[in-house]
Amino acid sequence: MGLLRKIFIPFVGLVLAFCFYSAREDFKPEMLKGKRVIVTGASTGIGEQMAYHLARMGAHVLVTARTEAKLQKIITRCLELGAASAQYASGSMEDKAFAEHVEKEAEVVLGGLDMLILNHVGNSYFNYFDGDVGHVQKLLKINFLSYVAMTVSALPRLKDSVGSIVVVSSMAGKVGFPFTAPYSATKFALDGFFSSLRQELIIQKVDVSITLCILGFIDTESAMKAASDVVLVSPCAEGGVCAGNHQGGSPPPTGNLLQICSYQNPLPDPGLGSRTPGLSDQKKLQCGKPKEKFISL
Repeated sequence: MGLLRKIFIPFVGLVLAFCFYSAREDFKPEMLKGKRVIVTGASTGIGEQMAYHLARMGAHVLVTARTEAKLQKIITRCLELGAASAQYASGSMEDKAFAEHVEKEAEVVLGGLDMLILNHVGNSYFNYFDGDVGHVQKLLKINFLSYVAMTVSALPRLKDSVGSIVVVSSMAGKVGFPFTAPYSATKFALDGFFSSLRQELIIQKVDVSITLCILGFIDTESAMKAASDVVLVSPCAEGGVCAGNHQGGSPPPTGNLLQICSYQNPLPDPGLGSRTPGLSDQKKLQCGKPKEKFISL
C-alpha cells in the first residue's frame, strides 16, 4: 500500500498531466474570417487588443465604449489591420437601453451576429470597502446586469448562427481578494450566471457556446493605475497571454488572448455528434510570478 502511494499514484498523475497539456491545438485564425463580432469595452486595454486580433483575422467588428473619439481611432486601425468591416457604438453600459441597442445595431450594420465578447467594466477603487452601497449598485449595473441584458438580446441571433458568447472575467470572481469587494462581487455574479446559463443551454440542446475567461493581473492602464503599488506580482503583457490552465477538453492554444477567449473544444455528447451544444471551455489564467506571498488579481 505504501508503494502504491509513493510511486503508482504520482506516476498516474504525471501521465494525466502530460495528456492534458500535450493535446493538439485546434484553433485556426481562419475560423474567425468573416465572422460578425461585438467587442465591448474596446477603447483600451484587453478589449482594444482583441479588436485588433479580430481585425487581423478578417472579422467584421463592432466595438463599443464610452469615448467616441477613441473608438474612431480603433476602427480606423482595425481596417488597416485587415478587418472585413469595422463599426462602433458609443455609450455607457450603465444604461440598460444602450446595452440592448448595441446588439440591434449589430443586426443593422453586420447583418447578424456570430460572437459576443463582453469585456467592459466600470471604474472601482482598490482599497478597503467603504460601505458605499450606491457604488456597489452602480458597478453591478455595468459589470453584471448589462452583460445579462446584452446576452438576452443577442441569444436569438446567436442561436441562428450557432454562435458564441465570451465573458471576460477575473480571478477576483473565483477568490475573494482583499481591497476588491465591490468589483469581486460583480465578477462572482458573472461566474454564477453564465456557468448556470451554459448548463441550461446544454440541457435545452441550444447550440450556443459560453466561455468564461478567468484572467489574472494584466498590464493594462487601468489595472496598473489601480493596483501596481499594492500587488507584488509581475503583470502579464496587455497584448499577450499568461501561461495557465483551464477546465474541459485539451489545453487552449498559446498565442494571443483572443485565441484563448474564442477557443472552443467541448466534450462530445454521444447523442449530438462531436460537439455538445452550449459547452465551451472555462479558462483559468494565472499571471506573473509572485515576488512575495501575495495573490494576483
